[in-house]
Amino acid sequence: MDEKGYAVRDEASTSYVGAIEPASEFGWRIYAEALRRGLRRALQVIVIGDGASWIWNIADEHFPGALQIVDLYHAREHLADLSKLIFEAKPERAKQWCAARSRELDQGAVELILRRMRGLRPPAASTQEALRKEINYFATNKERMRYATFRAQGLFVGSGVIEAGCRTIVGQRLKESGMYWSVRGANAIIARRCAELSGRLEDFWAARAAS
Repeated sequence: MDEKGYAVRDEASTSYVGAIEPASEFGWRIYAEALRRGLRRALQVIVIGDGASWIWNIADEHFPGALQIVDLYHAREHLADLSKLIFEAKPERAKQWCAARSRELDQGAVELILRRMRGLRPPAASTQEALRKEINYFATNKERMRYATFRAQGLFVGSGVIEAGCRTIVGQRLKESGMYWSVRGANAIIARRCAELSGRLEDFWAARAAS
């Protein structure tokens, strides 16, 4: 824990897997990595994601009983986007509304946020539909947003390491200007970079040689 009581990642503790493949195949890939990292010995298993349903489908299939957490910063982005849409002509009001809801979110008070949302009455049909979707997002994920409780247990509530990994492994190597890849070639590069950044490059080359 740091001086503010937030969880701190152990140095060099992160390992990476990745590929361009359907979510169902990726589920088995990340499950295999979890087994390698000691899943069966773990006293507690956590899955952090941005709220996309395919992530929770993987969690339910491969990590039943795991505690599921929606990345706090993605949830805050939902509040910020909604406030700008609802109070489009009143930027200061949008900031105030978003700040108040963000404080409630930090406490995991999702039911209160939902009451505030349901009390909004936007006139435009498109805005009403956007509001409906956000209400559904928070209602569906409310048990994954008990951030004060999670932090009290010393757990992470953000997926920043995952986001950074995507940028480092994929973005910096495969998405530069003018780059074109076949899926096979891209997956070979992703596999190598995952092995390198996971500290398993020698194992990677040994496995390649054996095959």
